[in-house]
Amino acid sequence: MSELIGYQERTVWMREEILTLADIWPGSPKAMIVGLNPAPTSVEAGHYYQGRAGQGQLRKLAAAGLFALPTGHHFEEAALAARIGFTDIVKRPTTGESGVTKAEIAHGSQLLAEHLSARDVGLVVCVFRHPVKAILGIEGVPGIQEKRTSWGAQVFRMPGPYDKRETVEEILAELTESLRAN
Repeated sequence: MSELIGYQERTVWMREEILTLADIWPGSPKAMIVGLNPAPTSVEAGHYYQGRAGQGQLRKLAAAGLFALPTGHHFEEAALAARIGFTDIVKRPTTGESGVTKAEIAHGSQLLAEHLSARDVGLVVCVFRHPVKAILGIEGVPGIQEKRTSWGAQVFRMPGPYDKRETVEEILAELTESLRAN
């Protein structure tokens, strides 16, 4: 067996042994960044959001004040310093959303809600649209969702990675304002 790097983890997901990314939980989470599932390139690197779109989304979250912008391509330490963690709904890596089954989303959503609720996470940040639907049952629109989670947390849906700059700035300003208020 090869040695694990970064945040890689070997685990059993729905009775299948897989190599994935471990959940990263701060001691007292202020927020959790939630993805649908890890990309194989991220698992290979041992770090969350290693693709171009994911890196851009995390840079936008840093600019909005969620955490400090790191000097490199790995965001976990900067996020942890701000009490921000990382997790995915589905633990099995795939190259796209089409590789994830409805059964996996249902299973992962239930487990995730239990973990987030038990840790009283007050803000769930969804880098892409899929986790919003899995968590709230609705896809929502970019920005802070009107509907809250079953345990009362706010959910923020990032704008798309290729949305117009003006739209992105407006939506991220909403996050910045919410962070200042809390």
